[in-house]
Amino acid sequence: MAAEHDRLIASSHMQDNHQLESSYRSWQSRRPQLFHHSTRALPMASNTTVCIFVIADGQEQPVKLANALHGCGSSKSIISRSKATASRGSIQSSPPTKITDHTGTTYSSTSTVSLRWYYDGGTQTFPETFYIADAATKEPPWDAILCNTAESPSSALVPQANTILRAPGGADSQREKERKEREEMNRKKYERERREQADRIREAFASKQARAKHG
Repeated sequence: MAAEHDRLIASSHMQDNHQLESSYRSWQSRRPQLFHHSTRALPMASNTTVCIFVIADGQEQPVKLANALHGCGSSKSIISRSKATASRGSIQSSPPTKITDHTGTTYSSTSTVSLRWYYDGGTQTFPETFYIADAATKEPPWDAILCNTAESPSSALVPQANTILRAPGGADSQREKERKEREEMNRKKYERERREQADRIREAFASKQARAKHG
């Protein structure tokens, strides 16, 4: 009789645990911001024009690239010489490299510049080595082309995808400050909700255990 009673209690606990886990997973699915860890780019339309900013190490003022391209299938990122010069980044010599853009035009490059870039409206920055279109080549019709592994807006603008670095100085500093404040408020809200949900699950589990013990 005692063995049968213990078996019924164990079975009840298994059902309760399953129900509690299902409840938690349902709540978790409604809060993807709390559990999002992927930083890979999601599918994006080919040859999409995007606005990005680039900033070199040691510089305070970012350079706007209003006519950058994403999704061209390029294995390397390339930047126009005028924008590379404007960034005031350290330009390094590199072996001759040829890069073809989405129109089929091929550009030669014998130098690179390492910059951090971010989307207009974004707070996450990403390191990238840009190949510089040589001066001997005609000035391209774009400011830069991001390589095919570069983050797309759909992933780059998700909170917690990457560590948020200091906001660049200049005219955008106030906007960056306000955005970070809103993001911090949302983070605290979700953290509070997660703690409250965890507390409710623990309380429900403890209550069911107590009823089973005295049942």
